[in-house]
Amino acid sequence: MFKKTLIAAAVATLASSVAMADVSISGAVEQTFTDTAGTGSAWTGSTDSSLTFKASEDLGNGLTAFAQITLDTDQTDANTSLTDGKDSKVGISGSFGTIVMGRMEDFTEGKVMSMMTLNGTGAIEATGNTGRTDDAIAYVSPTVNGLHVGVAGYAVTADSDAIDATDMAIFYDNGPLSVKIAQEKNDNAAESLAIGASYAMGDVKVSALHVNRKDDSDSTVDHNDVMLRLDYTMGSNKFTIASLDDEQTTGIDGTDVTAVELTHSFSSRTSAYIGATDSKAANADTTYVGMIHKF
Repeated sequence: MFKKTLIAAAVATLASSVAMADVSISGAVEQTFTDTAGTGSAWTGSTDSSLTFKASEDLGNGLTAFAQITLDTDQTDANTSLTDGKDSKVGISGSFGTIVMGRMEDFTEGKVMSMMTLNGTGAIEATGNTGRTDDAIAYVSPTVNGLHVGVAGYAVTADSDAIDATDMAIFYDNGPLSVKIAQEKNDNAAESLAIGASYAMGDVKVSALHVNRKDDSDSTVDHNDVMLRLDYTMGSNKFTIASLDDEQTTGIDGTDVTAVELTHSFSSRTSAYIGATDSKAANADTTYVGMIHKF
């Protein structure tokens, strides 16, 4: 009887400590098959899977500490970290807003350009995204009447320990209307201005994004991109049509793309999709099909 009581107490203590830790685990597994015209190979496969650990702690006085690590679980390069391409960040939040540091996406790509992200290989995003960067620090203000702002700084060159790039953003959400503006300046390369807006009307959602990218180097072409997107939801199905118009300073048309996609949601966590992109670039027309499960 004493042993049973002792074991029960140990289990209760362990359960209590786990609850206090407030740790959650989530992830996603996505498999896509793509057929690209002119490549000589049909239906090549690609897997994108990740595992995310999140933790938070109530510090009292309205303050909360948090951390997140997202692992790229299908990473096969022995010389590459499991967190390459994924988030690894820590921060603190309160009535003043949120301060976060670590490896993460900038506002321009993660919050604005992502408006045009499709499933699988249906890329409609503009040229020249910075992507995730190490040694970043960002501040996000509280939301007041649907409006909040963000300011971030990070290093983008391996030989520099200084903040050589900045990203400032304004976000407004009010019912069906969403507006996002972000300006990113990189001291070593380019600067970009991204302006996006979306409006939902019942089952229809329309989105527009304009990205102007200027590069300090004469050898790199500047881009002026306009992206449009329409999503129509029919029960468990969603039909998407999107386009990218890429104008370059050289006067030459860039990689203009049109995409169509049909997504069927079996549940809020599981969906399958099929899509196609038509590009002016040589050997770039694609057909893709895939499935994703989130947990």
